[in-house]
Amino acid sequence: MSNPLYVGIDISSKQNVVCCLTNDSEKQALSRFSVCNNRPGIMELQNRIHQLEQKHNFSKILFGLEHTGCYSTHAAVYLHQHLNFGCQDTKVYMFNPSLIKQFKKANFLDAPKNDRADAWYIASKLKAGHLPHPFSLNEPLMALQRLTRARYHIMKALVRESNFLMTNLYLKCSDYTLVFDNTLSATSLAIMEGFDSIEALAEIPLDELTEFLIEHGKNRFEDPTAVAKNLKKAVRSSYRLPKSMNDSVNLAMASSIRVIRTLQEQLKSLKKAISDHLAAIPQTLDSVPGIGPIFASGILAEIGDINQFASHKQLAKFAGLAWTENQSGDFTASQTRMIRSGNRFLRYYLIEAANKVRMHDPVYVEYYAKKKAEPKQFAHKRALALTARKLVRLVYHLLKTNQLYQPKGGNRQIS
Repeated sequence: MSNPLYVGIDISSKQNVVCCLTNDSEKQALSRFSVCNNRPGIMELQNRIHQLEQKHNFSKILFGLEHTGCYSTHAAVYLHQHLNFGCQDTKVYMFNPSLIKQFKKANFLDAPKNDRADAWYIASKLKAGHLPHPFSLNEPLMALQRLTRARYHIMKALVRESNFLMTNLYLKCSDYTLVFDNTLSATSLAIMEGFDSIEALAEIPLDELTEFLIEHGKNRFEDPTAVAKNLKKAVRSSYRLPKSMNDSVNLAMASSIRVIRTLQEQLKSLKKAISDHLAAIPQTLDSVPGIGPIFASGILAEIGDINQFASHKQLAKFAGLAWTENQSGDFTASQTRMIRSGNRFLRYYLIEAANKVRMHDPVYVEYYAKKKAEPKQFAHKRALALTARKLVRLVYHLLKTNQLYQPKGGNRQIS
């Protein structure tokens, strides 16, 4: 006869609150205790559970804990790999906190919110069933995930700092952004730093400005003289900044430029490290036109074991690339929102990858254009999200079969 033990663990930075339930438990827990969230604490948890197992001879032990970022990582790894509880059949489940929240609302009215209660709810969810795929440890992918998430963090910081720089740049030279396709290029940043005011840019001779562009652009401009003329034109048409604000704006811009250059250097270092890590992991995602080692790594690191997903629909929902339904009677909403849950890192890398693939693979080029032509609002964002959802099907197939992608056309570009 089956005799399982359900162990719910509420994780926090300092301590873990544990609640143990059995099939005979109603509201009375078999055992409750708290341990520190460190190595001695997890060893104490092992001893307490082992004592219960010796006394009751459980057939299996199920551990459940919420996925609370870094605080739950060590506990899950130790429970899965390093600890011995005297029972051969042990499984660890990592729950999305929103899943536990919804379970609590669906089953208990006016449920209290505290650590002891949360541990009981997690154990009750284990007992109720409908569990996710058990936690599995893949050390190379976990290491890769640290790098891809660091890149995500730096990219977001770069966007924020760049937007702040643009506000000050507009004050200094309102039409400057009309000159360069990439305002954050090395040449563009050198111009921002090299000239204290647009008056200085206006007064410099055209040939000297051309030489400046050639030097800092490393002779990459096809027509540096034309760029210099466009820059002069932008200076003439820009607003003039009050002299009392000039020094303050220059100082703010110089600070932002230093931060941006530092972030750009860190991105280069991360790109090399990510590529080196990915080289040791068998995968075929980078055979898709437009997907290089960065996007392949970001997608692969967040998905982990593809076998935990029964279909591409489950994978899309895990990534947050699914839409809510708003229907009642004869009414059906014409616009619906994407679900708020989902792995934001995976969604980011899938959408970024889709944005590249739709430029290089004819199938995705056609699909994106078709979807962009449909609505009147949010055309690009909607089409890109739908293209990413289409890409999920391909990613799921490639990871399941470990086959190379055979494009119908297009040029592959490393990203």
